[in-house]
Amino acid sequence: MIGEFERHKSDLVSAQGKVAGLVAGTMSNNLWLMNFSEVANSLDAMRTFPSIQYAQVTTSTGEVFSTGAYPEGRVIARTFPLVFDRSSFQAPEQVGQLTIVSSMEQLYKELKARALMILLVVSLLVMLGTLGLLLIVRFTLSRHLEAMADYAAKLNLDALVEPLKLRRKPPKKPDELSELEQALNKMRLQILEDTRSLRQTTIQSQGERDEAIRANHAKNQFLANVSHELRIPLQSVLGYANLLTDTPLDQEQREYVNTLLNASESLSAIINDLLDISSMEAGKLVLENLPFDLRELLNDLVHLLGGRAREKNLPLELRIDENLPWALMGDPVRVRQVLVNLVSNAIKFTDSGHVLISVEVLGRRNDSARIRLAVEDTGVGINPEDLPLVYEPYMQLGQHFQRQLPGAGLGLTICRQLVNLMDGTLDVESRPGQGSTFWVELTLPIAPENATRVRPDTRMVRNKRILVVDSYELSRKITLEMLSRHEVHIEAVRSAGEALTSLRLAFDNQLPFDAIILDGFVPDMDSDLLCRQIRSNPEWSDMRLLILSSNPQRGDAEHYRQAGADAFLSKSLRESYLMAVLNQLFVDAAHQERRFLTRFSLQTSTDTSRQRELPCGRMRVLLVEDNPVNRTLTRRLLEKLGCDVMTANDGEAAAALWPWHPFDLVFMDCVMPRVDGYEATRRLRQWEQEHQRPRVPVVALTASAMEEDEERCRHAGMDSFVAKPVNIEMLRAVLEQYCCTSAAT
Repeated sequence: MIGEFERHKSDLVSAQGKVAGLVAGTMSNNLWLMNFSEVANSLDAMRTFPSIQYAQVTTSTGEVFSTGAYPEGRVIARTFPLVFDRSSFQAPEQVGQLTIVSSMEQLYKELKARALMILLVVSLLVMLGTLGLLLIVRFTLSRHLEAMADYAAKLNLDALVEPLKLRRKPPKKPDELSELEQALNKMRLQILEDTRSLRQTTIQSQGERDEAIRANHAKNQFLANVSHELRIPLQSVLGYANLLTDTPLDQEQREYVNTLLNASESLSAIINDLLDISSMEAGKLVLENLPFDLRELLNDLVHLLGGRAREKNLPLELRIDENLPWALMGDPVRVRQVLVNLVSNAIKFTDSGHVLISVEVLGRRNDSARIRLAVEDTGVGINPEDLPLVYEPYMQLGQHFQRQLPGAGLGLTICRQLVNLMDGTLDVESRPGQGSTFWVELTLPIAPENATRVRPDTRMVRNKRILVVDSYELSRKITLEMLSRHEVHIEAVRSAGEALTSLRLAFDNQLPFDAIILDGFVPDMDSDLLCRQIRSNPEWSDMRLLILSSNPQRGDAEHYRQAGADAFLSKSLRESYLMAVLNQLFVDAAHQERRFLTRFSLQTSTDTSRQRELPCGRMRVLLVEDNPVNRTLTRRLLEKLGCDVMTANDGEAAAALWPWHPFDLVFMDCVMPRVDGYEATRRLRQWEQEHQRPRVPVVALTASAMEEDEERCRHAGMDSFVAKPVNIEMLRAVLEQYCCTSAAT
């Protein structure tokens, strides 16, 4: 087709050349003689050729003569010169040019029609050939393959017994189908053998699974029983140890009591860890979603663990990102549990240096904040080969450091599982001998703040000049970070000599410092001696002096007050109180007053006494407890909190009391002889309905701390669940909760 098209095209070009040769001489003479009418007649005569649709003559003087209409679409246009040759003695002269245009559309239409015809014929032939091939393939191959596929699809233990047989004549020589049939039958025998073995294994596995379920149930029941039996005496130990701390004790006795408290709290923590592991393995641990203040949680954490760090002379530092939202949504109890485990481990494995808790906002997106909580220490570190083991349960890293440390080795395991439940990540970076850094990354929704937050007044701190004297780089950096958030002029030095030099230069240049923040330890001079030396210079008398101590001891505040300091503060409380103390120092300076400030100076005595009292006054409480030691202990704790307490040793005795004595709250033990707490609570709820009495809150006070125990308490009609051992702060929280409820009603 392409060759034929090119041939027709060349014929068209050849025809244009022949026509031009025929008329060129005549047109040249007529143009020379200016016989334009003849030129026009010659052009019209060219129209008789079917291959020419348009012709045009252009003279050398610019006149244009044409005939026909210029065709649309694709064309072949050629231009020929018109030359007049007057004589053999003169050169030929071009008098114009002839343009001939021929349309190719007809040629293309014929080509298209021919192509469609050929395509139709070829398609028909291909279709017929394909249909014939399909019939051949169907008869010789496809039906046998379908038979094999149906056989394979219907395979089961019964069908495997019968071999595959294709419905065809046996071939003289083995072909592909016969080989495939043989392979399938061989595979059938292998599958038959494997299936029988698998059935036996499945039956065995089901038995082992049932046995594992029974063993897990027995383990949970064992944990519940052990927890119950341990919590009852532990309640007595913790409670009476707390009561002892409120009695007059000498130093030796107080050390014994503190040791007793620490050991009891460690035992309680191990019990709680075991129960948490059991709950998470059973998938029954449910996280809360409550608004909480992470700053307050971290400050409480530093206050809680600061004593352990001070026992080892370790600075427990806290660094908080100023972009941290004030309110987040999550489970504060579990976040606190993770951090307590990480910080406790850091203190445990660090003998010198520091422990740093830092919180950083990695970013905000869609009303959520990505938070990074890190705990850094300068302890023994972890060997690279031991890093995969740190999250294994019951694994104590102390075993790898040739020393046995307290604990059951469950802390990091619980941390990782809790962080996974919160859709976060927990990771570690460590070098032997240089320390470790554990960090948690969580994405928490930002909670709306319902009330306007009261921020500390720092107006008097603005534009003040403050000198920071601290030899420890990390501590100095944290103090400077806090001060830099406010409009103050800061200078920092590392020793007493540098501090005295900076003071003299500042006063000589008429730029005196308004306050000095002095670390309780400087390497080249005792801090109290530096205080006295500063106070001995009358030019520096108006300057205020704040002591920051990383290891405050009893009597340190009074010691520095006598040395001339104006305020004393623990570094662990820096985030909460530093700016408030500085502001109060400058307020006193503006009024030309001088008084010694501590964190207790910022709280009035009326506030303290108000905290000790319940908001609604004395509450009438019924305590139902069968253990005489715990009954006496809990009664004394409740009486210290300002409650009128009546006791009963079982549910039957309690049922005889509530018809005659109105109670604001009932603390109910669950496991008791004769009538237990569940039945007693059901009787109380039934009695309230029959006599139309108001509902009395019942709080389960029990050593059974499994989740199913809590559900059982709620089904019995109890309002809250408190696991033993309890302390006075736990009882205060419960009393305040129901005190506010009763006051509202």
